[in-house]
Amino acid sequence: MEIRRPQTREEYILGLELAAPSAALMSLAPSELVLADDKPTAFVDAGSTVSFISGIPVERQHDVLNATLLAQLAANKKFDREKATEQWYGYYREVLENVGWVLQSFSFARYEESGVTLKMDKAALEIIAAIASGNEAAVLTSTLDALSKLDPGDPAFTLFDANGSSGEGGNFQLGACSADPSGNVSMALGAFYFETTVHQGRFLFWSWETKDINLYTGGQNVVLNEQIYATVRQLVIDKLGDRAKTFVAGLDI
Repeated sequence: MEIRRPQTREEYILGLELAAPSAALMSLAPSELVLADDKPTAFVDAGSTVSFISGIPVERQHDVLNATLLAQLAANKKFDREKATEQWYGYYREVLENVGWVLQSFSFARYEESGVTLKMDKAALEIIAAIASGNEAAVLTSTLDALSKLDPGDPAFTLFDANGSSGEGGNFQLGACSADPSGNVSMALGAFYFETTVHQGRFLFWSWETKDINLYTGGQNVVLNEQIYATVRQLVIDKLGDRAKTFVAGLDI
């Protein structure tokens, strides 16, 4: 019997299949990304928002955006983001681990809202605040505030809304990043999915009636090992190609 050797990280990345952008997303023209290390920055990254506190090198910011985008697009290609959510998150985690992220399995719990309405942005902040530092929570709050104020036709808003939800459900992530003592990027990551009996745009900021929606939440602190990621950085960039521009847009915070 032939013994198969384990795949290298290079072979794994080269073998990934990535979802292509829809015609609607291809027609968007996001502004050129502006990354800075002397102030907080924030981005829409397909169905995620990613925020960085001040002081994180620009290259590290690119690393986080590219790695999380790669994981999303690979998972989108393999599983339905909304109908096969458990499998989607399993593969999303697998891709992240193969490029250097250290994280646990995603564990979700149904969010219980005591009132008659539910705002997902408020619920999400509550979940992430429990695991985030004060600076991380502050930059995420600023990110969601900026996103909420965008016109529905703004490319960044359209990008997040289109990737985070379609039909009667959704699947999105919110991350706030800082640097750990070793110089690696750590991220307070909130993962969310929901099921609803109605379809509604601006889903993150809509006041849902609790009877119409089930929201599931999970949060954990994850770390990108830059020593490992440095060995695959160019492979990830090459694999993403123009998708790194199509699926990423900056937010002014």
